Amino acid sequence: MKPAIRSHSPLSDLPIEILLIIFKEAAQPTFSQREKYDHKNPYSTALSLCLVSRLVRRTILPDFLHTILLRRRHSVKKFANALLMQKAYAEEQSDLFFDYTSAVQRMWLCEAFDYSLNAQAQSYLYRNMMAESYYQDIELKHNMSVLLPVILAAPALVVDRRHLKFILELEGTENACSSFSGKTKSLAIIQQSINYVLNLFRRISKESVFFASIRHLTYLIDLVDDSSHFRDISSGVDSPKNKVSMWMRDLPYAYLKSLETFSVVYPHLPAPYDFQSYVTQGLDLHVERLAVSAALYKQDREFFPWVTPPFPVTDPGTKRRESDGLSFEVTRDKTPLAQYFCSWDKAWASGLIEDEVVL
Repeated sequence: MKPAIRSHSPLSDLPIEILLIIFKEAAQPTFSQREKYDHKNPYSTALSLCLVSRLVRRTILPDFLHTILLRRRHSVKKFANALLMQKAYAEEQSDLFFDYTSAVQRMWLCEAFDYSLNAQAQSYLYRNMMAESYYQDIELKHNMSVLLPVILAAPALVVDRRHLKFILELEGTENACSSFSGKTKSLAIIQQSINYVLNLFRRISKESVFFASIRHLTYLIDLVDDSSHFRDISSGVDSPKNKVSMWMRDLPYAYLKSLETFSVVYPHLPAPYDFQSYVTQGLDLHVERLAVSAALYKQDREFFPWVTPPFPVTDPGTKRRESDGLSFEVTRDKTPLAQYFCSWDKAWASGLIEDEVVL
């Protein structure tokens, strides 16, 4: 019988140090991929490489965990289970233990895709939907209590109103380790309802270390309700004063002790473009950020120097300082956006929405 022929991989001749560099590079999440995240998991390569060996797993986990994108209910549950598993590893003193808390630098907590599915599905009775939502809230609050130390330790955080509500409720409990509080420097809130968010702000505890540490507060506009209004702002034909000052005037400045900038992020939609295509099927668009100096706004809210239309359109890849305390910036790259059934997750994960702003 002839001996079995074994294939020889070129990688087998490389030093282990070089192999680890290759694995580390290959494990980078593919957030800017053209495919939808539900069709191709951007973490899929990293997840596969974690199974190669314990050494490879420990090498790639810091980059794997740098940006955590939790965009579905089951994603939050899976991540909570992973944290509980790490806790068990720590108690067993297993070499599989890895400190997720120190590795996570950016975190997205929003069930935007689930919201869009619910908006499209009309087959449930209202009573059944309410009962289902109640039990989902109980499960989500439990999972959020597991995630809380990681959330409070992440320098950059994006949340929707539902997750923000649980963060505020859970902060200060025995689950919120004080050594992690005060690490969040950038908070972005997905604008599903400004009145709901402002109501949450009114219930902030005076001892909230979480809010006291935030330097940069960003609103990601509701694409359904606000696209048309911010289209006029990005076209230079309407002042941001009415819309943005309405949001800024009710911010809990007494608790936002470190706040430096307030920003609004929206699609860059100057003419000419096909607005009908943006509404119905989506377009590849640049992202625009309007940033306001919180310190200058608080000094004189009545006479803050809002820009008066018409004003110049900001070109892609440039930043324009319109006045003291007010600037516009447009990304060089584009991201798929649509007015309906679309989320900011890909734009944020790909780095098109900056975590920190410099005026």
